[in-house]
Amino acid sequence: MPNERKSPQQKKQLEYARDHFSGGFNSARDFHKGWRRKKARVNRQYRRKSDELLASVKPGLDAGDAEVVSEDITAPRFQKSVSRKRLKKIGVITMGERVKCRLQRRDEAVKRRVLEREYYDHAAAQAVKTLESMSDEKLLAVVNRMQLLLKGNVEELTRVLCSRDPLDQALRFLRAVNIGSARELDALRRNPELCWDFRKWIQKPDRIMAKAKRAQEKNQQEKEAARQRRKEFRKG
Repeated sequence: MPNERKSPQQKKQLEYARDHFSGGFNSARDFHKGWRRKKARVNRQYRRKSDELLASVKPGLDAGDAEVVSEDITAPRFQKSVSRKRLKKIGVITMGERVKCRLQRRDEAVKRRVLEREYYDHAAAQAVKTLESMSDEKLLAVVNRMQLLLKGNVEELTRVLCSRDPLDQALRFLRAVNIGSARELDALRRNPELCWDFRKWIQKPDRIMAKAKRAQEKNQQEKEAARQRRKEFRKG
């Protein structure tokens, strides 16, 4: 009688229920070898227990002794005394369970990425908002602290990383953008308006740094001119 033809969906369901997967330390190549060793070990234990229980039944016993032994060793009692250990396939699952676990891990990974993006988007928005609300005096202090961070000052870096203050979190965001952190940069790329506001704000510290640099150079030139005048005065 010919077998009933199965649809592709039925074949797939049979494959999920019938096929098994062994991962991790139970590799597909070595599993059958280990399974044979486990079965041999269980059978060996069963034979040894049976031999220990039947050791009293030996050839050469008297008729009376044989009757006593036969009364003590009955089939139900033998079955209770000697039981075969049941084998379990550890680490082996059906293909249906494996597919289900993989789909669940995929969903968890997608949710984790979504939550991660939301966290960095919120952190970027808060950092830009904090930076835009600063006055010029605070901005100069932020620029000085940022220079310490970029130079690798351990104390300042520890303070910024462990603090929950909005200003320190903004500094942490600035440092991450400066060193090219992909998460913070992606947060700016996902929000063009926020990226434009950040680029517009970043021009302010550049102007402040350029102004401070010009003032320092002017002060240095004045000191050099004063030193030249004192030198000429001494010669005269």
